[in-house]
Amino acid sequence: MDLVKKKKLRIAIVGGGIGGLALAVTLKKLGVEDKITLDVYEAAAKLSQVGAGVTMWPRAWEIMKNLGMEEQLIAKLPPGQEKPAMSEQRFYLSMRKSNQREGVPIVDVVGPGGAASYHRADIQSILLDQASPTLQYHLSHRLTKYRESKDGLILEFSNGSTAVCDLLVGADGINSAVRKTLLAEGKHWTEEEIDLHARPIWTGIHCYRCLVDADLVRRESPESRCLNKLTLVSIPPNLTIGVTKSDWDGSFAVKIGYHLVVYPISQGQQINVAALVLNPEKKGTYLDGPVVQQSKREDIIRHYQGWEEDVEVLLKHIPDPSRWSIQYIKPLDSYISQSGRALLLGDAAHATTPDFASGAGLAIESAYFLGHIISKVLEKNLAPYASATTITKVYDEIRRPFCNAAAAASRTLGTMSNFTVPGSEQYIDGVEMPADKLSELGALIQGGWDWVSTSAMPDLERALGMI
Repeated sequence: MDLVKKKKLRIAIVGGGIGGLALAVTLKKLGVEDKITLDVYEAAAKLSQVGAGVTMWPRAWEIMKNLGMEEQLIAKLPPGQEKPAMSEQRFYLSMRKSNQREGVPIVDVVGPGGAASYHRADIQSILLDQASPTLQYHLSHRLTKYRESKDGLILEFSNGSTAVCDLLVGADGINSAVRKTLLAEGKHWTEEEIDLHARPIWTGIHCYRCLVDADLVRRESPESRCLNKLTLVSIPPNLTIGVTKSDWDGSFAVKIGYHLVVYPISQGQQINVAALVLNPEKKGTYLDGPVVQQSKREDIIRHYQGWEEDVEVLLKHIPDPSRWSIQYIKPLDSYISQSGRALLLGDAAHATTPDFASGAGLAIESAYFLGHIISKVLEKNLAPYASATTITKVYDEIRRPFCNAAAAASRTLGTMSNFTVPGSEQYIDGVEMPADKLSELGALIQGGWDWVSTSAMPDLERALGMI
């Protein structure tokens, strides 16, 4: 019996993105490497991050600091950005009507801490630098499904290989194979039915993404807010509003069915641009076609004619973008399998709209929680199966309610930013919204951001108290 108890817990992470790597780093920092084996299975042939910008709010920053990575984060900050500080009230974003030469202010969103913006690859490189050299990476391993056995979970990959683990962490994104298998457990679904239940839902939004050379903008407009401010520019269906603030961390703009999100990354060398176009009639449908397609710069520029100078100068220098279809998944009733041996983390569990720019942050939080839960459970020296089921039960009870609520809040914020909330329908096709209505909307948006500046530590203490 003692031999069984001393057997190492075999942990498999499917997905080598930010969430999976954050878990690997957390486990290393907690010093449990002699009690586990840890393998990361990645579908790609090399570890790389798709996309560009990542925003680090105070919740995630606190965790990265606890993991000893604050100095590396500070070193990669763009010029003019400070590290989040909970003791200070800072601008998050400023919203104003911006489809004209001189904008009309709507609301300045403020709160404790502020935010920091990065290239996604910067965050990944920091995590990889901190990961244990004993961590086993298995590239070109795309999971197709997992199945139960007496010895553990059997993982099956598209390359024909298999692996065995006691605890499976599905950090494999919005199209998660782990989620697909998990949802089908105990059901007599056909393959078509399984695909339908696991399939993401389209928001009706196309997001055009690209990176702009900051020097090109700087030469033409040295004082442009895009160079040193986190600039969120958003646009609702048939109403034009914008966001900008000269002495802030960010700006936000809005116009009829479009959003424009802009902020400096890569230590100010590049400007991350995300231009979102809303097709309201497609909201809630399933996407027909590829998620990512190459597009033309004209597809962005034509929507912003006559906007404020900062927008005009920026868009003059954009390259051809890629077009992403923004999707989300239905809220899940459980993040864990029936046996308790598998769980979902990050977008695999709660992929949602990018309105809070907190997808990476939520994944880092969940990874940090899971790592601490694993460490605490291992202290009990249980057999692997008992360890796995205890870990997943606590993780699901703590993280699922919070992450589902955050995902729902993001979708709600999107409807407000897009002016698709009830009562806004009349203010379309260029019709200006009265000052009192804009003020009311601004107050709603301000209140929606409160959670990003809270600390995750009380929930972590509650989780550890359950073990």
